[in-house]
Amino acid sequence: MAGTNLPVWPPRALVASALILAPAVLPGRATAQEGDGYQVPSETVVRILDAPSLPELAVSPAGTWAALLTRPPMVALADIAEPRLHLAGYRLNPRTNGPALANRAAVEGVEFVDLQTQARVAVELPAGARMGDPMWSPDGGTLVFTLIGDAGYELWQASPEIPAARRVVSGALNAAHGAPCAWMSGGAELVCRFIPEGRGPAPDRPPVPAQPRIQDAAPGAPAPARTFQDLLIDQHDADLFDYYFTSQLARVQLASGEVTPVGSPAIFDAVAPSPDGRFLYVVRTVRPYSFVVPDRWRTNDWFPREMEIWTREGERVRHLASLPLEEEVAVDDFRSGPRGVMWQAGVGAALVWVEDVEGQKEGVRDRVMRLADPRGEPEVILELADRVDHMAWTPDGRGLLTEIDRFPRRAASWTRSWLVSRTDQGWTARLVEDRSAEERFGAPGTPIIQGGTLLGERDWIFLQGDGVTRDGERPFVDRLHLGTLVTERIWESDPDRHEVPVAFLGGGVDRMIVRSESPADPPNYQLWEATTGAARFALTDLPDPAPELQGAGRRVLTYAREDGVRLAGVVYTPPGWDEVTPLPTVLWAYPREFVSPEAAAQVPGRDNRFTRISGASHMFFLLEGYAVFDGPSIAILGGLTANDTYIEQLVSSTRAAVDAIVDAGIADRNRIGVGGHSYGGFMTANLLAHSRLFRAGIARSAAHNRTLTPFGFQNERRTLWEAPEVYMGMSPFMFAHEVNDPLLIIHGADDANPGTFPLQSERMFHALKGHGKEARLVMLEYEDHGYGARESVFHTLWEMIDWFNRHVRDADAGGISIAVAPAEGVEGGR
Repeated sequence: MAGTNLPVWPPRALVASALILAPAVLPGRATAQEGDGYQVPSETVVRILDAPSLPELAVSPAGTWAALLTRPPMVALADIAEPRLHLAGYRLNPRTNGPALANRAAVEGVEFVDLQTQARVAVELPAGARMGDPMWSPDGGTLVFTLIGDAGYELWQASPEIPAARRVVSGALNAAHGAPCAWMSGGAELVCRFIPEGRGPAPDRPPVPAQPRIQDAAPGAPAPARTFQDLLIDQHDADLFDYYFTSQLARVQLASGEVTPVGSPAIFDAVAPSPDGRFLYVVRTVRPYSFVVPDRWRTNDWFPREMEIWTREGERVRHLASLPLEEEVAVDDFRSGPRGVMWQAGVGAALVWVEDVEGQKEGVRDRVMRLADPRGEPEVILELADRVDHMAWTPDGRGLLTEIDRFPRRAASWTRSWLVSRTDQGWTARLVEDRSAEERFGAPGTPIIQGGTLLGERDWIFLQGDGVTRDGERPFVDRLHLGTLVTERIWESDPDRHEVPVAFLGGGVDRMIVRSESPADPPNYQLWEATTGAARFALTDLPDPAPELQGAGRRVLTYAREDGVRLAGVVYTPPGWDEVTPLPTVLWAYPREFVSPEAAAQVPGRDNRFTRISGASHMFFLLEGYAVFDGPSIAILGGLTANDTYIEQLVSSTRAAVDAIVDAGIADRNRIGVGGHSYGGFMTANLLAHSRLFRAGIARSAAHNRTLTPFGFQNERRTLWEAPEVYMGMSPFMFAHEVNDPLLIIHGADDANPGTFPLQSERMFHALKGHGKEARLVMLEYEDHGYGARESVFHTLWEMIDWFNRHVRDADAGGISIAVAPAEGVEGGR
């Protein structure tokens, strides 16, 4: 490297051995401008990304067969470039009447595996078929699924006895949102959403609008909505929403294909058959719609709903609730009225749900309700001081309910679990768990749910945990006695491997499928049996997709920042490193809020996982001779007011991480780059604006101006008008003039994530360019918050590697001078 006397790494011999390969770049300085096309990284990176990934697993209810579902590692850009409609928070492919990006998640191959004999049967799918929504029949004899045809979604089936896939019915399914079918009790029939017959063509947009776009805001009715995307913008959009989302419910006989319509066409948000098959819980979306909030975001819905119970023939037997349009969703993500409505597993037709009752009764925020019979009256099961996080039920009617305070009013985020049961005197509750929700070390397991019920036997239920300790992770399975509330350990991962149960067979834990891996062995599925205490046979045998990374080093560094808060992170070093020469380094992170300082340092000291890299991963920098500090604790402490000192804590946490990796003899302080995705990209821009710790940065899919998210972001619950200094001070856009290191900005041009509009990156780039700063903006067409197309992933990696090679690895020695504080407690080994 001309102009520097820094030690050279990697040695020329190692480069010649092709263990570390340079990306394919244009001659001279790489500047992929308009006309150069999509760039491709090295052949090694391409081969690793094209390697098959571990199939998904779908086990039949009886545990006799497993379906291995193979998805392509990436799809072509053409697969996500089809026309799409942006309606009420959804992205719809008008040709298929299904999700716009369904090809990203589609299954391209299915193989049945007999879990007794190990026999294998390949499913014969039509050429080029893209499959989704696989569901085993309750008796385990048939797998039903959807195929994306030229005219839309079709219902198909296959079985180990008849592996040639065959269509069940001729009608087109409506897959606009959610799986279009659900099993009725017994498994002989399904209830499905179909496109109504005779629907006709979609309404055309009027060439001349009938009126301006008009919205009203009423005095005294605040609606501080988040910065949602893909909203309805006018009446024509509302008409399109009606057109594409309206379905006709029908029961489908699997054997004969007979279709029986149920009720009248409507927009069905949910359809769930009761366990005994006599009723349907139905949620219909109705007008008026909103132009400031989507129909649904994550698990919450905001458009008006009619919640009803129907007979299987479509007769309404009970009106459960009418939920109004709710547009005040910025501060609290819970809407009024029933939520989390479900049939109580194991009971004929009992419905349970949660209601937000904050402000109605002192010390109560949520109330759990139960309707024993659709024609009866509901009763209160339990009132809770915090929000219900999840609930599950045993076949004999006992429930395990968990509440959590995510935005704590105490010293730490807290969670409690309750065992509820019904007696002659009413419902009783016993406290099962009461602990900090931030606690990772020694955390108990979570209940295993299978077939909608808590997995267990008699008075025992089974729990599964990560087994995180200071010494490493040992996933486990415990059993909890519902009488004594005592737990017993019945299975634990091999201490030299990382093994996780992914399926339990036969209603217990004597036989289970385990995903097993080690630093040297990639993940594969094994059938494990308690009688032998070992694996019986392997379901998959995928080889190492990246043998070039065998021998990569891994350490856990623990250290303290200047205020004494202990932190930790994992650093990887490239194969063949001499452990003497300091390396160019990539620090890739994502800031996280913690209430307690103790939670920030909970990183296990040993990891027996395989280092599998996929997508546009920063771990590919190992192939370029970099060390990678992966996910060091960038801790922001303080609960609801943590952001008051965000910049100070951000820089302090990061400086401590940099000092630790330099003092460990791994990183060359003068050649460190920083990067991150989403909130990690936001972190990156802020670090370049408020410190000189790094040579360059990469910010992907980030927000840069918090005044464009004025009603809250991440865990910030205050609005811009309540805390203007916080919003302004946290926005790197406001400090673009102080960014003195090169910044690569990458963003999906169709990013749908609230808060990270593509405009955020465009404005940040223009600010940097306006101040004469070195920056580069890459907008990936058709891509969302994450990048899935083959061309986009390749080009992103090419940009990242080229940027850091020029600005970090091959940088001159001068220009960086920071105060150095000694790191504490460098621990761990390779």
